Amino acid sequence: MNLTAEQIQDNWNEFLKNIDLYISSPRKEKLLEFYKKYEDRIILMPAAHKKEYHNAFPGGYVEHVNRVVELALRTMKFWAVSGATIDFTEEELVFAALNHDLGKIGDGEQDGYLPQTDNWRRDKLKEEYSINTSLDFMLIQDRSLYLLQKYGISMSQKEYLGIRLHD
Repeated sequence: MNLTAEQIQDNWNEFLKNIDLYISSPRKEKLLEFYKKYEDRIILMPAAHKKEYHNAFPGGYVEHVNRVVELALRTMKFWAVSGATIDFTEEELVFAALNHDLGKIGDGEQDGYLPQTDNWRRDKLKEEYSINTSLDFMLIQDRSLYLLQKYGISMSQKEYLGIRLHD
């Protein structure tokens, strides 16, 4: 899939709007500051490195996260009207959805995904990107949590568990 420049920008605006609508201050400001700092990296980032995985194309990360937020909210509403006990807030749900794959950006200094330079891997394995092996090894969800704490962005226990256990 290829997104147009307009679609990429619209997705980014929707991403920021989700932070503005669902996250309360002062955490909202810290999240916006973090995401604006890395905007150039995040706005064009893929959500995966292989074609058969989800959103392995420029702008795929933000499009994926927006879809996760939308589906998480729909699922919560469905379960609520079906009589389920909802023991988390809408803000907790959206915070976890927004940040569940944050670790894919890398460590703040280096990108998590790099353009694939090996033609054989691109052709035979359908790897559009390679995973940056110069990063210290961490699971994506652990790097997500690491980055949030590194930038002083607090979270509830439920948000922590939502990010940590999302896979």
